[in-house]
Parts: sequence; C-alpha cells; structure tokens
Amino acid sequence: MADITSPVQSDFAALLAPPLTVAVASGKGGTGKTLVATNLALAASRAGSPVALVDCDADAPNDALFIPPDPWETAPVTVPLPVVDADACLLCGACRNACAYGAIRILGGAVIVFPELCHGCGACVRVCAPRAITEEPRRVGEVEWGPAAADIVQPAGATAVTGRLDIGEVKTPAVIRAARERAAVLRRQVTILDAPPGVACAAVAAVRGADIVVLVTEPTPFGMHDLALALELTREMGLPTGVVINRDGSGSEDVAAFCTAEGIPILARIPFDREVAAIYAEGGLVIDQHPEGAAWFSGMWSAIRALAAEAEL
Repeated sequence: MADITSPVQSDFAALLAPPLTVAVASGKGGTGKTLVATNLALAASRAGSPVALVDCDADAPNDALFIPPDPWETAPVTVPLPVVDADACLLCGACRNACAYGAIRILGGAVIVFPELCHGCGACVRVCAPRAITEEPRRVGEVEWGPAAADIVQPAGATAVTGRLDIGEVKTPAVIRAARERAAVLRRQVTILDAPPGVACAAVAAVRGADIVVLVTEPTPFGMHDLALALELTREMGLPTGVVINRDGSGSEDVAAFCTAEGIPILARIPFDREVAAIYAEGGLVIDQHPEGAAWFSGMWSAIRALAAEAEL
C-alpha cells in the first residue's frame, strides 16, 4: 500500500516521538563534525522536530559561525575550588590524603591547592575536622544560547547553545556539562551535540547518555585509525553508533569494509567535492547551497531515526 501520510501528519508524528539526543563525534579533528552537526540540525528542524544544537567543542566552538543565535544570552560556568583558612588548619594532611587527583599538597608548612588538578569533588571539605576548608566558585568558561534565525530553520525552529572555555582554563568537561544542562532546560524534541574530537575526558562528557553517536570519518590512514579508537569508546559506553564518511573518494582506505566487518551502519556519504569545501570555508550551509546538500542531510537524518528506532527494540 502506498504511503499516504501528509507532510503535516509527518510533522505532528515527529513532535509526538520520544526526545532524541544525537552526538556527532570523531576520533580526530578535521573530519567534518561541525559540517555534519550544523547541517543535520537544519535537516531535523525542517523535518518537523524542534532542535537544540549544542556546541560541545568548548576549546574551539564554531557552530555559531554557521547557525548564529539571535538574540543570545550568556551565563558563566563555575566550578567549586577549595580555599584553606591557614589560621584554622592543623596541617594534619587529611585533605591531601583524601584527594584522588593530587590537587592538594602540604609544602613549606602550608596547604597548597592546585586549581588545574582539582575536580571539585568536595572530598577535602568533608574530611577536614577543624573545618578549615571551604569552597568558592571559580569561573572557567561560559555558555551562550539563543534562537536561530527563523528563516534558516523553519518550520520547527532551533536553539543554538555554545559552551566556551575561558583562555588558560582546562576544565572543558565542566563547560560541556553546563552547555548540555542548558539544552536540557530548553526541552527540545531533538538535541544534537557537536562533540570535541578524540576519546579523552571532554569527548566522554559530550557523548555520555546520547541515544545515538554519529562518528564522522574520512578515508585516510589517520581517519581509519582514530575511527577505530572512537568506536572502541562508544562500545565501551554502550552507545548505538553509526558512521558518516566525509570526503568520500579522497583516500585509499576502505571505510565501508571496516564498517561491514565491525557491524556498524554507514549513515551517509559526503563526496570529496570542492564546492562543499568552498561553501564551508565561507560559513555557508551545504544543505542550502549545494545542489545535492538537501538530499545528503535529509537522508542522513532518516538513517539516524531508523537507527534510533532499531536501538529501542
């Protein structure tokens, strides 16, 4: 029987579907995560799902260059930092012994706190018998958010959220968590997380709890090596995963054979195309400015929805 569902019915069905969180990640930088995340957000919005696009690459966020919030709001991101009252401190060493990260040391007859090592767990405060340690908020970054321009994301709308680490700070996971919490408050139907590259703490903070992880790779030796690392991470975390091959045809590595061997679906292929690079370099949106862009990203979104439905079975 032919599908007689109207576009309006399809949009209404999308609004009734369970909320979906998609993390767009990669094992290495430069594979095209931002290209995929920004255009995918538009494809989801135009398919009828209100979207939150969250830039979790807090060291170098640039989603807003393509989908700027207007107007926007900002809020600081802070972490608790231990402060020691030297007059009350007994130099007993309990705080030093309790710190799993080596952030507290006794040097020269004084307790020294190393902010870059502190994880804000509060263990030092809890074990300090004379109550000589308190915590004060320390700014490490900010979160910026606001609605994307209506003419870009019609009909369902989208909100752009950016986590931005302050210069000289190292608490990237804290900024990522704050950006994701802001997106959760917005309660959009679809949340797309543009994760930082790699498989370290920041990437873990970005993809944790996602319904689907989209790994963006390229057919090069470096791309294949780091795809394997990223796949190992998502499997360890128990996250359903699919692959997007960007710059398809540019290298000699057989990504498709690797995915087949690993049982990982290929969600989309974006060909090696000078026009794609030119659009991206100028801050444009491939979904609008490339003749095949709409087909690429609408097809990618459909494949992601299918993978999400399969993962729920």
